Amino acid sequence: MVSKSDQLLIVVSILEGRHFPKRPKHMLVVEAKFDGEQLATDPVDHTDQPEFATELAWEIDRKALHQHRLQRTPIKLQCFALDPVTSAKETIGYIVLDLRTAQETKQAPKWYQLLSNKYTKFKSEIQISIALETDTKPPVDSFKAKGAPPRDGKGSHSVTQAGVQWCDLGLPQPRLPGSSDSPASAS
Repeated sequence: MVSKSDQLLIVVSILEGRHFPKRPKHMLVVEAKFDGEQLATDPVDHTDQPEFATELAWEIDRKALHQHRLQRTPIKLQCFALDPVTSAKETIGYIVLDLRTAQETKQAPKWYQLLSNKYTKFKSEIQISIALETDTKPPVDSFKAKGAPPRDGKGSHSVTQAGVQWCDLGLPQPRLPGSSDSPASAS
């Protein structure tokens, strides 16, 4: 089992932008991808100085972090302009962050210029900081009753349905949209 201090969060703080053109009918969003998992900011107004004020975080243990640093796994941030009317998503540019720069001590945010910037007359930049934080989320198994006898002599079992875990204690199981009418079975 991984000890609590070995669980970390890679936290990318996307603070604000500068040198963007004003596009009143559009929104800006930044999507960040690391190790196959994609996170995104909420859409913000497409002004010359957009305020993202968002933290994106990925859970990782120290061993996996070490491997990603050795392999120089990047964190890629892509900036998009969204047209709310047509739902069109237009690539503006991207930034590649080096995971090796992430430290457990707080660092000052830096300005990163967008690469392959669609706005060639502007040198659009986004202010970003990257840090490692100790994951303080309690472990999942800390909520289980250890050594408690089963209720009503029926025993209990858990069922994972559509990514949500349910514990069967003889109560009717909630139905999720798109689930079949027959009760889910567990092995």
